[in-house]
Amino acid sequence: MEAARVPARTFDHLREHSIGLPQVLFQSITHMAPGAAVAYSIYISVPFSRQALALSVLLALVACLCAAVAIGQLARLEPSAGGLYAYAARSLGPPAGFIVAWLFILFEPLVAPFLYLEFGWAMREVMGSEAGWHYTGQWWIWATLMTVIVFLLTYRDIRLSTTAGVILGAFEIAVFGALAIWMLLSNTGDLNLAPFNPNHALGGWSGVFRGMVFAILAFIGFEAAAPLGEEARNPRRTVPIAVVGSALAIGLFYVLTAYAWVFGAGFDNFVNQATGADPWRNLGKVFWSTGWIVVFLAICNSIAANSNAAVNAATRVFYALARNRLAPAPLGRTHPRFKTPHVAIIWMSAFALVLSFLLGWKWGPLVGFAFIATLAVIVVVVVYILICLGCIWHYWTKRRAEFNPLLHFVLPAAGAVLFFFPLYYEYVKFPPTYPIKYANWIAIGWVAAGVVLAIWLWATEPERLRDMERVYVEDETVAPEGVGAAPAVT
Repeated sequence: MEAARVPARTFDHLREHSIGLPQVLFQSITHMAPGAAVAYSIYISVPFSRQALALSVLLALVACLCAAVAIGQLARLEPSAGGLYAYAARSLGPPAGFIVAWLFILFEPLVAPFLYLEFGWAMREVMGSEAGWHYTGQWWIWATLMTVIVFLLTYRDIRLSTTAGVILGAFEIAVFGALAIWMLLSNTGDLNLAPFNPNHALGGWSGVFRGMVFAILAFIGFEAAAPLGEEARNPRRTVPIAVVGSALAIGLFYVLTAYAWVFGAGFDNFVNQATGADPWRNLGKVFWSTGWIVVFLAICNSIAANSNAAVNAATRVFYALARNRLAPAPLGRTHPRFKTPHVAIIWMSAFALVLSFLLGWKWGPLVGFAFIATLAVIVVVVVYILICLGCIWHYWTKRRAEFNPLLHFVLPAAGAVLFFFPLYYEYVKFPPTYPIKYANWIAIGWVAAGVVLAIWLWATEPERLRDMERVYVEDETVAPEGVGAAPAVT
């Protein structure tokens, strides 16, 4: 069953069919921020996973890969700047699409301020310990600097920001991968499978699943290629490859670095080393001497690349929502020259900077970073579960002739089940303490508000919701008119 075609309607176009597979792939890869994720996101898992860190990361990989397959199978059907919410609308129905969009506008806009706080905290630590500048409030200067850099990258042509993503992403992967391999080669006599033994986690499997919650944080973004569906060439092929390929490749990279970290720090000393100040910078000093500077540059590079990808993804979805009459109309405007959603980018940049300032002022950059991270993980896990269920439902009810038991049932169902465990441990088994616990209640309230709004809109203005499942721009395999010229389809 094809998605409904939109009646002729005037709207601003993005630069359609202008970027290829490498740029789309690295949109997802850099959104995952491999370097910063290893240094700071997976780092939060250590108190729970302990020496079994690689097992927590592996389980997160399996869960996210299952979700990636489901997203990829839905992305094959119709390209859209709406990304996941368009897929949910076409598979589970417009109300579900609205709920996913509602959840998306909470977690995706949080990624940039989360990273700005992370950058401010990291730079403050380095300036204090290495340069002797101990001004504790300097984090806001670095957060502002990162905001300006990301704004300049994203405001202009999508080809500029995505090419920058390829370069930045390749650098951070090369640096952290090289250091991980160096640590393994330096400890070849001690290597074993202990990092995959749940008995080394806090409380056994409980600690493994608790650590998995924050390991999932490192994977957020593998789906970020989806909102580039209208700007990608041959999107029915490139977007699924980018989503699944990034989850698999970077997931294996995470397992490698987590495994190497345990032995690089010393198995018995791992928890103490890994919970100390900036442990990967410390490892850089131990194994590469002054080469720690390269490691730290890779972390900063990773934060910039992730912020760049996050703003790209968030603003494309706001653009699509405005086109669907579910967000303020100005967010659907594109720059006459650059063809970027420039109004949404300006709004997103201001929001991210202000939020990072508020949370950093209230709790400090590290606690503010942890608060946003917890809130984002909870919401994105719910989205992944809905998309997994949507894949099963869509292919079983609407495309039975194409139904593949492995791709359209086993893997999406496994993903939905695996994502249940982080929610259980976050809310029931090991809920966080305040102020981080506020994130748990905000997430529940946001989900409930989304459900109520979806029901109300479906009862009062169903056409606005049906608009979410319509196709505005054909992909090249159907309409090869060329870059930037595809008309609205009638």
